[in-house]
Formats: sequence, C-alpha cells, structure tokens
Amino acid sequence: MRRKYRTIYIVTAALMVALIGGYALAATSLSTGPGQTSNVTTSPTSPFTTATITSEQLIVMTGPMGLLATAGSQTAGTDGFAGTPTTLATCTAAPCTVVNLRPATVPTGVTPTTGDYGEQIVLSVAQPLSTATPAPSAFDFSITIVFEPNGVTPSTTYSYQGYLGTGSTTTAGGETILVYLYIDLGTTTPVTIVNNGISAVFNTCSSTSSCP
Repeated sequence: MRRKYRTIYIVTAALMVALIGGYALAATSLSTGPGQTSNVTTSPTSPFTTATITSEQLIVMTGPMGLLATAGSQTAGTDGFAGTPTTLATCTAAPCTVVNLRPATVPTGVTPTTGDYGEQIVLSVAQPLSTATPAPSAFDFSITIVFEPNGVTPSTTYSYQGYLGTGSTTTAGGETILVYLYIDLGTTTPVTIVNNGISAVFNTCSSTSSCP
C-alpha cells in the first residue's frame, strides 16, 4: 500500500513540474505576430556597421535585470546624447564575454520591476583594433517598441535610448561582442508586440561628449 501511494506522489510531482515549466515557457514567448527579429526594423546612418540587432525576445523581468548597469550616461538638458558612453571592455579572444545592460533613458513612469513584461534585445557590436579603419567609436541607439496589452488596441508606444563605446581589441581581425539589453515595458499585463512594432535607430557619435 505504501509503495502505491509513493508512486502516486511521484507522478503528481512530475505533473506539477511540467505545468510550472509550461507556464514559464508561455510567459516568455510571443503569442501572436511575427517571431524573432522578423518584426525589427533598423535605420542606421550611412555608413554604419558598428552594431546590429541579432535577436529579440519577449520576456518577464526579474530582479537582477533591474540592477544592471545602464548603456551610457547622458547629460540632462542637452541635445543628442551628450555625456559618457558605456565603453565595452577589451575582448582578447572569441567567444567574447556577453555584456548585460539596460537602457540609460526610459519612458516617464517606467522603472525596472520584477514581474513586468519586457524585451530582450541582443546587439552585435564590432570591436576593432585601436589602429584599424574604422577606428573604435561611440554610437547611440534609440529603440521604439509598440505593443498591445492583452493583444488588443489601443497600443502603447515607448522609446528607450543608450550610448555605447566599442572599445578596442588586440585581435588582428577584430572581435564581436554580444550586448543583451533588458527593456522593461512598464506593465504586468501580458503584451503582444504589433507587426513591425520594434524599430531601432543607430548613429555614429562624433565624440564621447556629443552624438551624432
């Protein structure tokens, strides 16, 4: 009799784990609309090959994400992105260490909060030799996200900004660093990213105190 009860408990526990796992998967997936990167448009200035968006994923924010360093600092009351970029540390050999950041500028009223829905945007940043052409530089980004709470209109539009420096590498062919941006959408309500609902604008900065 004891062996029978034990079997029932084990099966029940396994089912609970499966249900919890299924919930977590559903909470971090796009329910409708296009999937990875297919709904991302970019508008780099020409020529601009410093950074590209390699993937995006709807996520649920966790505590550590809200404590990440920001992508660049900006000076209030100035045009462009005056301030100091967050310069990426030198990568000496592939694979480079992944960098985790959050935007420096977010919409009013939005703060990183555990349980909020958000976006994970992955940037692929080229890190050249200090003597290479083009040389190491700084660049700004502005990412606009359009989403619908519960998948119904009206939609919400938010923009997020950051300011990054590529730094330089000692590897002759250059290196590529993946930068993960965790962007809080400011709501615990399940969201759907609308078609073509993520756009990014990149600018090469003329110096580390102004951009572009």
